[in-house]
Amino acid sequence: MNGPSPGAARRPLRRGKGRGWFSKRWIYWKRRFSNPTPRDWVLLVVLVVLVSAVVLSTVSFRLSGLLLAALCAASGVVRLMPEPWWATVRNRGRAFDAGMFFGAAIALALITWAVPG
Repeated sequence: MNGPSPGAARRPLRRGKGRGWFSKRWIYWKRRFSNPTPRDWVLLVVLVVLVSAVVLSTVSFRLSGLLLAALCAASGVVRLMPEPWWATVRNRGRAFDAGMFFGAAIALALITWAVPG
């Protein structure tokens, strides 16, 4: 019997066994984001505020700068909150991070009001 077997005509030719690369990544991302952590929510809020600051900059430079300063101050407050929320950053001390965020917020607010508009 020369030639392919009858089963080979029914199924497509594949090199390896198992799932393809896309389905593996789809399963990973579906499992990863099906139950978001507080870190994911913080990242989502930061991204939304950054996009709104860019959109708001077309209307008013000062409002956009103050929104960015408020974002820095809110990040400092989140860093000082209790257990599940402060763990968004793990490498440094909480007080140091909060101080840096609050310092950046004050600097942004001062720069926003110092620029003539």
